[in-house]
Amino acid sequence: MNLWILLFLLAILILGVPLGYLLGIVSLAGLWEMGGWSYLRIIATRFHSGVESFLLIAIPFFILAAVLMNRSGLTDRLIRFVNLLIGHYPGGLSHVNIGASILFAGMTGAAVTDTVAIGNILIPAMKREGYSADFSAAVTAASSIVGPIIPPSITMIVYAYITGLSVGALFSGGFLPGLIMGVLLLVVSAILSVRRGYPRREKRASMGEILKAAKDAFLALIIPVIILGSILTGMATVTESAAVAVGYAFVVGRFVFRTLRFRDLLPAALYTAKLSGVIFLLLATAHIFGWYITRLGVPAKVSALIVDLTHNPLVILAMVNVFLLLVGMVMDILPAVLILAPVLAPAVVRMGIDPLHFALVMLVNLNIGMITPPYGMTLLTSARIANCSYDSVIRAVVPFLMAELAALAITTYVPWVVLALPRALGFIS
Repeated sequence: MNLWILLFLLAILILGVPLGYLLGIVSLAGLWEMGGWSYLRIIATRFHSGVESFLLIAIPFFILAAVLMNRSGLTDRLIRFVNLLIGHYPGGLSHVNIGASILFAGMTGAAVTDTVAIGNILIPAMKREGYSADFSAAVTAASSIVGPIIPPSITMIVYAYITGLSVGALFSGGFLPGLIMGVLLLVVSAILSVRRGYPRREKRASMGEILKAAKDAFLALIIPVIILGSILTGMATVTESAAVAVGYAFVVGRFVFRTLRFRDLLPAALYTAKLSGVIFLLLATAHIFGWYITRLGVPAKVSALIVDLTHNPLVILAMVNVFLLLVGMVMDILPAVLILAPVLAPAVVRMGIDPLHFALVMLVNLNIGMITPPYGMTLLTSARIANCSYDSVIRAVVPFLMAELAALAITTYVPWVVLALPRALGFIS
């Protein structure tokens, strides 16, 4: 990449050009410099091929399903069920916050969606019961990133599309890392709650109360079974399963709970269209950018650089983790995956690292970036909901960040955690 292209990239970054346009503009300039009109003629084809896959239709379906579930009140029922299960322990609502995020993960696949859905209910409730605002925001933000790790995950679908990995393998590979992260967050929450004397629900729920709450939440709890069961057993493709999730959310919300109104459909559709438009623009321009950097030989150069530094896979993973943590501090996860996966994945695979293992290492790592400043989108969102300063939430999230870094270390250096379930289900040999 010539110096003037780098300067051009820096200039439009300073001007604050959105990343989707930025990737397209830089690719356009670079390809013109590389081959003139003969290269520019293929941009339209590349733009179209970046979003033509049937797999990608699952993205707007999952977004719409999540919106309909939220508007139907499924979140409230899940939170009540989890509260009756574990709310009687010290710091009960903080544990409920994490537990709800783990269960809610099987319905959305987007961290910010989880933050808004759960935070709007639990953060005010935690503040009323005596939890500090910054702690309430921190535990909400930290637990919400479990969502894109435990499937279904929009980011996993994008990663599978651009690298050629199986979506089923990625979905099944994310289960154990996500559950490990959730358990470590619960441990930190318990320790902090006991030390700070946070309140708990006065009495343990009876079995009858738990069963009644489970009955009320059953139609919500069965959604992950429908989505993931159909995908992992091969009964449906990811796109078909996402479409079924939309239909299920609509029927339950409109005809069973009667909380979803027909006038809710237009706002839900508009939100889905706006968010999907952003994602598809990124996919299209990133496809052009990926072809451009491939023509420049960037993946091969990165591989050569890694080989020159070390041949030890453990050291390679450590270096990549540090790099990705730094990237996650300044960039959202989806753009980071679109830009870096085509470069890093081939390079580390040549070093003997399993592609599925590396995929989960990368995705867990970049999800942690959602709670690291200065970007930290879920951290910013939860701070706004809690009406407290961003700086105080940053300090409060540190213990939870340490737990998530421990989960990243386990995912990185114990490949079995990622590969065991996909192997058992037959996605890998």
